[in-house]
This record gives sequence, C-alpha cells and structure tokens, in this order.
Amino acid sequence: MTTTAIDDVRTLRKLLMALDEQLNVFLSSEPTIEEAADMFLEVNLAKRDMSYLYGALEAKMVSLMGEDMLTLRDGAEIERKVASSRTKWQHKDIASAVADRIVQSSVDPDTGEIVASPRDIAEKMLDYVQPSYWRATKLNEIGINPDHYCESELKTSIIVRKGNAS
Repeated sequence: MTTTAIDDVRTLRKLLMALDEQLNVFLSSEPTIEEAADMFLEVNLAKRDMSYLYGALEAKMVSLMGEDMLTLRDGAEIERKVASSRTKWQHKDIASAVADRIVQSSVDPDTGEIVASPRDIAEKMLDYVQPSYWRATKLNEIGINPDHYCESELKTSIIVRKGNAS
C-alpha cells in the first residue's frame, strides 16, 4: 500500500503531538542552556522547513481558488484574502490630509463654526494612525486612499478557519 501526501501530513501532525509531549519532558528536565539552545535551533529549522512547504501550497491555493471562500469538512473554511503591504509612508502629508478632514467634519453646518477643540482634533487623529502604521480601513472611511501616501504592494494570502476539524 502506498501512502499519499495527505496521509504523510496526517502522520506528521501525529508526530508533532508526540513531540510536544517529549518537549515538555525535555523542558521539565532542566536542560542546560546549550541543550535548550540546540533544541531551539532544531525546532526553528523545522519551522522554517514547514513554512517553506506551507508557502508553496498557499501560492498554489491562491491560483486554484475560483471563489474567495471554500467550506470544508466539519465547518472548516479557507478564505482567499488580498491585502496591501505599505511602506515608505509620507507621514507629514497624510497627517495633514487627515487633519483637514477631521476639521472639515467638525464644522457646525448651521454656523460654520469649528466645534471641536484642538485637543479633540488631535485625539481624533488616533482613530487613523497607530504609532507604527496608519489604519487603512479608517482612512478609507474618511475618503483618504492610503496608497497615495506610501508604496503599496498587494499580497494575497489564505486564511484557514478550522471550525471543528481536528
């Protein structure tokens, strides 16, 4: 009887569960730093190898999927998502555009008076930015395209929701 790739993956999962138990025993044995580091290296290498296999299969799934969502056994789902990787932000330019929109939305339509304080406006800015990135969905909500303020590269990935599959 020959095994298939899916059989081998199922066997790998069983081996990983057994390895988890062995790793717990290893860690409770108070290994030396050298022993722990060697184990960490081996697990890291296995993670890298698994990441390579996963990436290759993910790329194939992206090209195979005709729909953005597949429902599998036991409520599991596979979803194809497209997201942007944004770099080289023009922070001052986008901050100025966001501030302008916040001020515009703070004008009383009857009097033309700006009803938000400078502090309110500054705090509202945090709805659109985090310390290390700009929040694209929030920016789009006020009509600002974040791709106009950075370099953007689309990346398609697969999201797996396992449902009750085990």
